[in-house]
Formats: sequence, C-alpha cells, structure tokens
Amino acid sequence: MDYARFQRLFHQEGLRLAESAAAGLDTPVPSCPGWTVADLVGHTGSVYLTAAEWLRVGHRPDTAPPAPKSDVLAWYGDALAKLRAELARHDPVAEDDEGDGDGAVGFWYRRLAHEAAMHRTDVELATGTPRPIDPELAVDGIDEALRVLLPLRYDAAGRDAAVGRTVGVRCHNHHWRLTLRRDVVEVSRSPGFTDAAVTGEPGDLLLYLWGRRPGTVVSRTGDLTVLAAFRRRLALSMI
Repeated sequence: MDYARFQRLFHQEGLRLAESAAAGLDTPVPSCPGWTVADLVGHTGSVYLTAAEWLRVGHRPDTAPPAPKSDVLAWYGDALAKLRAELARHDPVAEDDEGDGDGAVGFWYRRLAHEAAMHRTDVELATGTPRPIDPELAVDGIDEALRVLLPLRYDAAGRDAAVGRTVGVRCHNHHWRLTLRRDVVEVSRSPGFTDAAVTGEPGDLLLYLWGRRPGTVVSRTGDLTVLAAFRRRLALSMI
C-alpha cells in the first residue's frame, strides 16, 4: 500500500471511530476489559497527540497528553486534525530513506491507519455491529503484526510449546511462516511446512491475531497447543 492510501484510510477510520463512539460513551468495551468507549476514545486521542509530537520533534515525547474528563469527542477531533496536519508536513519515503530512527514517518503512516481501524472496531464491538476493515488494509495489518511488531518485541522469557516450531498464517494468496526460536522469530513469506496454521478472511484473521475475535472465525489446523503459545507471544508484542 502507498502512503497516500494509509493517510486516507487513517482519516476515514478516525472519523468513523468518533461517529460510532457518539452512540454510547459510557458503554463498556468487551475487547478492552475495564474500559468504556470514552476511555478508548481518550486513549486513541492521546496516541494521536503523542505521534504528532514525536513526528514534530523527531523523538518520543517524555509524557503522553491525558484525555479530558469532559468533551472527549471534541478533544479527540482536535487531536485527529492535529495529527493529520503534522503527517501532511512530512514526506514518508524521503525521511525513511534518511533513516531517522524512532521518528521514521513511514512507520507512523502505516501504524496510525491500523491503530484507528482497530480501535474503531473496538468501539463498534461495544456499540453495535463492527463494519469490515478494508481488505487491503487488513492484509497489511497482518503483515505489520507478524513482520514488524512480533520481531520487534519478541518475548524470549522462557520455553513453551511454540519454541522450535513453525506456524503458518494464510489468507487468500498471502502466506507467512514463522519459526519461533528461543530468542528470535524467523519470518518468511513463502509457503511450506508448518506445525500449525491459521487461515481466514483478511479482516477476521487480523482481528483474531489481535485478540479481538475467537478462533471460531478462522480455520486452525495442526498442533493447537503450538498455535495457542504463538498467539500468547504475539499478544505480548502488540502495542
């Protein structure tokens, strides 16, 4: 996906989040235990403002701006507008090529589109029936989870059923093979042997990997204890 499309989808999903949240700010969010819709809106707005400041100064801010106790939707709308304006100031490809480390703009274009889509889904799981995630965005979200987030934050704290085993993740003509070593995960996009595998439609599979949907929405084959251990490790890498 190109960065212009990430930016458009981020804007679309960000607006949908606010529209859906207006239906019930006090509603508990089943996919985020202990949070209401208002809490989730506040969290997401805080992420937006943190990302905007990170992009502006080129490094992680010391603190995250807290959400207000009232008028959280208006505050969220301002945060969304501020982040969109900050993103528009940057050329993601040029700055990525320069290797500007923590502040890499290309990463943020991608991550924020997925952040908005996932939390929009969380809100709609609370307030009604969630609308589908754009299939192309969902495939990219699977790729981000498996090839970026999991290796970046791979948990090497101990042995479990996944260590030394290979897990397959498949949707349509897309394949990911992950071999979980003691201290590193090896990821390939080529099909091949797996000890366990999970297959599904892009949106369902993405939500399953992020713990928003149960295993009944996907097809699981092979050693399910390996798959369960893999999913636990994946959950620890999520941000």
